[in-house]
Amino acid sequence: MFPILFKLISFVPWFLLVGISRVLAYMFMWLNSSQYKVTKNNINHCFGGDKAIINKSFLRTTELLFEYPYVWGNPENYKNLVEKDSMAYKFFDEKKPKIVFSMHMGCVDVMLFLISEKIKGLNIVYTKAKNKHIEDITKKIRESRGANMVSADSAGIKDLYKRFFEGENIIMASDLVPHKKGTYSNWFGKECLCVDLVEKLSERDTHDLYFVYFTAGKNKKYRFNCEKIPSPMSVDQMNKCFERAINKSPELYGWEYKKFRKLSGEIKNIY
Repeated sequence: MFPILFKLISFVPWFLLVGISRVLAYMFMWLNSSQYKVTKNNINHCFGGDKAIINKSFLRTTELLFEYPYVWGNPENYKNLVEKDSMAYKFFDEKKPKIVFSMHMGCVDVMLFLISEKIKGLNIVYTKAKNKHIEDITKKIRESRGANMVSADSAGIKDLYKRFFEGENIIMASDLVPHKKGTYSNWFGKECLCVDLVEKLSERDTHDLYFVYFTAGKNKKYRFNCEKIPSPMSVDQMNKCFERAINKSPELYGWEYKKFRKLSGEIKNIY
């Protein structure tokens, strides 16, 4: 059922899917859905209640409901969503292994398909879907571009370290709240628990370190950005990279995610 649905959505012109997403977004805003509430809480916490960013962000969040199946049904569709000239970027040293870190800014799978074409045999750190059927389908789709999916659980991280020491390439979206252990840092001046895996791996100084992210381009497309980062890099420095990218296009970031939970003080989350 899901493969058929994804394939059907992939044939629909993107502008029509955006139009449908707009209708849903305004309905969810009117109903004050849980995702809209979290978006408001996060942006109020970081930007002091900028209503324009809140509404623009939620419109983009709702687009993702169609953007993921649009590229899952046909991975080549990702090229329709990214400015062509920005995809021409080439890494400095094609032979040296790389750690690439990113964030939930726009459609993560568009970024993964793009990077999977640039770096062959890429290991992608990810969180498994709760629905096993969707997990099996999306894992197969993501690996169809030559990547290897590594789950962010104990067994997966053990396998990741093995691949890392063997000099393989790795990419991860490291802006989420870790399942277990992490490092407390600041995010727009607010405390949050952060993934520290990039910090730990970069300390080895065996791989080149890159930061990739999307910003808003022309005609509602993404613009691909890639920056070589000095290694090693601390969690604080990683978050500064995230903040700098978000400030360029704050509406693209996934503010519907509960970033400010597992806090260390009396208030354990802001939600």
